[in-house]
Amino acid sequence: MSCARTISGDINPKDLGVVNAHDHLIRVGAGEVYIDPDHQLADVDKAVEEAERFVTASKNWAATGTVVDMCPANCGRDMLRLKEVNDRVKDLYVIATTGFHREKVYLETQSHWVNRYSVDQIAELLIADIEEGIDKHDYSGPIVERTTIKAGCIKVATAYGQITPFEYKCMQACAIASIETGAPINTHTTYGTCGLEQAQELKKMGVPADQIAIGHIQRNADVYYLSQILDEGVYLEIDGTYRIKYQPDSNRIMELRELGEKGYGKRILLGTDSGKRSYQKAYGSVTGVDYNPAVDGPRMIAEGFERSYVEDLLINNAHTFFTMRKDK
Repeated sequence: MSCARTISGDINPKDLGVVNAHDHLIRVGAGEVYIDPDHQLADVDKAVEEAERFVTASKNWAATGTVVDMCPANCGRDMLRLKEVNDRVKDLYVIATTGFHREKVYLETQSHWVNRYSVDQIAELLIADIEEGIDKHDYSGPIVERTTIKAGCIKVATAYGQITPFEYKCMQACAIASIETGAPINTHTTYGTCGLEQAQELKKMGVPADQIAIGHIQRNADVYYLSQILDEGVYLEIDGTYRIKYQPDSNRIMELRELGEKGYGKRILLGTDSGKRSYQKAYGSVTGVDYNPAVDGPRMIAEGFERSYVEDLLINNAHTFFTMRKDK
């Protein structure tokens, strides 16, 4: 039976409720935090507060809510803290992630184990995260102690305007893991670049198009370009809510409206990517993980979107995408 793989176990995808397709509840260190300490999200109580707000807002649309925590391998994952958050918040599901971030966040990449292991060896580590359980030490090594908490999503990431050799090797391993396990791939694009190339390369590697979502792509508010990506048969994941320093929220709403009118509405996912303390209400921000059901949904209704389309964006599309399935 097809399922969605949450950190509490496999469930019917229809039980996921409102899905935040890209966010961060817990991050306890590693390169991204070293670069910018604002990325540190180690406080379980604050993560619980943020998740509770999300579930409360989701109740206006569905019985439950799901956060896809997009912290990948060797980037500060702490499954025990994440599980505690999940256990303390009623009607919440969490999907954990394996895979890789862009090269920049791994700092000393020349000595990183990605450069010392083969693609097949790296893929084996990712497959084990999905099928056996995520390493308690987040592959910071050298000892691996697997938890019982499994990943249900794979992250692929690329740099600004290029795919580095390090990132391409990671992409190859992620493709193998996706094909082997049926786990979907949700990507990171830097400022919305390389989205089309990500889709094309992953497809060449054998990943089914409908198991690929190109993420952060709203940064490139060019509907013609976004349509080109969607014409590859993949999903788009649109997040970056209330990120006014980059662009107004009206750009995201415009993208959602125009892509829906072009017939792509069944292959769009929503997230917030509230991956910094300054992006979360629990740490004092005016915005947070709840933005899609709390703000975007009502705004789209107020601006004349059909409710059925809004429900596809908040709920139904993600139920399909986050289903673990192997190619027919």
